[in-house]
Amino acid sequence: MQNFIQKFETTIKECWTNPAVSDYKCNTWTYSQIAEEIAMMHLVWKAAGIKHGDKISLNARSSANWAKTFMAVTSGGHVAVQLFNGFTPADAQKFTHHSDSKILFTEKAIFEGMDFERTPQLLAVFDTKNMELLASRNGFAEIHANREEIFKAAYLHGLTPDAVEYVKLDMDELCCINYTSGSTGNPKGVMLTVRNISSNVEMIPVHFPYRRGDNYLSVLPFAHIFGLLYDMIACMCTGMHLTVLGMPPAPSILKNALQQVKPHVIMMVPLVLSKMAEYSIGEFVQSRTGKARLKDYSHHPEFCQALRTIALSYLGGRCEVIMTGGAATPVEIEELLITKLDIPLVTGYGMTECAPAIALARLGHYKQRSCGEIVERMQARINSEDPQNTVGELLVKGDNTFIGYYKNPEADREVFTSDGWFRTGDLGIIDKENNLFLVGRCKSMLLSSNGQNVYPEEIEVKLNVLPYVAESIIVQRGEKFVALVVPNADQLANDGVSAETLKHLMEKNIATLNTQIPAYSFVSNYELREEPFAKTPKGSIKRFMYS
Repeated sequence: MQNFIQKFETTIKECWTNPAVSDYKCNTWTYSQIAEEIAMMHLVWKAAGIKHGDKISLNARSSANWAKTFMAVTSGGHVAVQLFNGFTPADAQKFTHHSDSKILFTEKAIFEGMDFERTPQLLAVFDTKNMELLASRNGFAEIHANREEIFKAAYLHGLTPDAVEYVKLDMDELCCINYTSGSTGNPKGVMLTVRNISSNVEMIPVHFPYRRGDNYLSVLPFAHIFGLLYDMIACMCTGMHLTVLGMPPAPSILKNALQQVKPHVIMMVPLVLSKMAEYSIGEFVQSRTGKARLKDYSHHPEFCQALRTIALSYLGGRCEVIMTGGAATPVEIEELLITKLDIPLVTGYGMTECAPAIALARLGHYKQRSCGEIVERMQARINSEDPQNTVGELLVKGDNTFIGYYKNPEADREVFTSDGWFRTGDLGIIDKENNLFLVGRCKSMLLSSNGQNVYPEEIEVKLNVLPYVAESIIVQRGEKFVALVVPNADQLANDGVSAETLKHLMEKNIATLNTQIPAYSFVSNYELREEPFAKTPKGSIKRFMYS
C-alpha cells in the first residue's frame, strides 16, 4: 500500500501540464500550477513558524482552493482539520480552538461572526473564495505579503517537477481531524492517519473507474469524509481532472454540469440520486402508461431501454457506474434503476471513523438492499449468536479504522472494545458471501411494549414511498409509535390537494404502512411538519432533535 502523499507527489510530477482542478464554469489549474501554490504555502507557513504536526482548519464550501489547501496541509506534514461549513460561526470558533489550529481557511461571512481576539492561537485567517488574508498576528501579514519573493529565492529558476518533494510521513502519523455534525449531536474530532487515508485511496480505483486524465465532477461536500476521499483526494492522487460543482446540486444545474464534464464515474447521496431520477425520467415513470409498463417491465424492454438512454444521457453519456453512500438508497429507486432499467448503480457504506469505507458493492455482483461486501484490509463481525440471521451490532477493525477522537478519551472507551474492535453503532447481519445488510442504528432502536426491538429506519423506508410523503421519522410517545411526516409540498400543490384531503391521505398511508410491518411495531398516529428535518452533511436526519 503506497502512502497517499507520495502518490500525490508522483502524480504531480507525471501530470505536470495536465489539468488538475477546476471550479465549475470558472478557472482551471494544471498540476504544475497547484504544485507552485502548494510550494508557496509551505514556504510561508515555515517562515511563520508553523511546525510539523501543527493543525490548519478548513471551514468553507467545497472549491478548487479548498482542495489545493488540503493537499498543501497534508503534503507539508501538517494536520488538516475539516469543519462543516454549515456550523454556526460560534461553533466554527469553538472547534477551531478545540483543535488547536494555527491557521483557518474559511468564508468571509463565517469569519465576520467570529471573534478573532478570542482565538489567540490563530496566526492567520484566509477567505477560500479568493485566498484573501482576513486577519493575522505576530508578523504573519508581512510574511504573506512577501510570498512571491520568498518563492523566487527558494526556486531561482522556477519550480520544476524534480524539485517537488513532499514530507515523508509515517503511515501511522495523524494527518487529518474531521469534525462533522452528527445525527446524535455533539460533534467529535475524528483522528485519521496517513494509513487510513492511503488505504482508501488505494482501494477506490480498484472498485471504480478512476483513471488518469479522466474528467470527474464533484458534487459532495469535502467537509464530509465521503466527499473528501471519493470526490477529491482519490481524484488528485490518481491524476484526474477534478471539476468542483461548488453549489447545491439542483437537478437542472447538475444536468448542465454533467453534460459539460461527462464523467465516467459519479458519486452521490441517495437524495440527489432520487431527485436526478425524478427530473430526468419522472414524467415517464409517473404516467399511467409508464406505471403499467414498468409494473410488467419484462414485457416492455423497448420502453425500459428508452428510459435508460434518457437517464444515462442526463449523466453526460459516458457514465460507467454510479455509487451512492451516506444513507440508505430507497428500495423503489434501486428496483427502478437496477432491476428495470439496468442502470450501473451500486451502493456502499462507511463512516468518518473508517475514512470512510467499510463495505462496497461490485458492479455485476451487487445484492440489492445490501451495503456491498466488506472491503479489503478490513475485518467485520456481527455481535450476535447467529451473524447471518440474527441482527447485532457491527464491529470493525483494520487499516481504515481511526485512532480515536481528538482530546476525548472517554468517547474512545465507549466505541472501542478491549481487543481493538470499533463499535459502529449500526445494526445488521453479514451473509455467507460477506455482504452487509443494515437495519438501523443502535441509538435509534426503539423497544415495543412487549419487549420487541423496533428499527425505525425499516419503517421509514416503507412510509417514504407512500403518496405525498417527502420524508419521515418514527418516534416513540410512551408505548406508542408515531410518524413525523414532512409532506411533498410540490406534489400537493401540483395536484391541488386540500388540507382535509391530505389528512385522509395520511390516515390511509398509516393504515397501508401497518399492513407491511409486524404488529408489535404498528404506527398509531402521525404528525405533519411543514419544514424539512434538520440534517447532517451526509443527509442523515438529526434524530436527537425530534425524539
